Amino acid sequence: MHFLDLVGLVTVEVKNIAVKDIVKVQKNRSVASAKSLMSYFNLDALIVTDGDEPIGIITPGDIQRRVFDEKLDPHTVLVGEIFSEPLIWVRYNTTLTEVCEIMEAERINKIPIFGNLSNGPILLGLYVYEPPLEAVVEN
Repeated sequence: MHFLDLVGLVTVEVKNIAVKDIVKVQKNRSVASAKSLMSYFNLDALIVTDGDEPIGIITPGDIQRRVFDEKLDPHTVLVGEIFSEPLIWVRYNTTLTEVCEIMEAERINKIPIFGNLSNGPILLGLYVYEPPLEAVVEN
C-alpha cells in the first residue's frame, strides 16, 4: 500500500498540484544555454523539443552526469546529445496515486502533464516529486 493511499489523495488529479510554468528548450541548443534557462527561471527541468514536439526532458542531473562529470564543454555539447528520452508523461486527469506508481516504475521524479486539444496534445504542466525531508534525531 502506498503512503498516498493512506492519506486520502487517491482521487486528486495531478493537474491540480502541477507546476504550471514550463520552459522548453530545442534539442539543437547548447547545454550551456539550457543551464542558463534553468538558472534564470529557477527550474529543475526543461522539456526538450524537436520543433514543436516534446521529445524528452533535461535536468541538472543530466547535465552534471553527462557533461561536467565527463569533462565536456557545455558550450559545444547540444541538449539533443544528453537529454533523457523517451518522454514519459501523463494526462491531466491522472490521479496522483497513478502518477506516483508510474514515476516509481520508471524511476523518475519529474513527469510532464498533457491535456487534449482538437489539434493534438498540449503541455499543461510538470509534476515534480520532492521527497519529504528526513527528521534528524540527535541523542
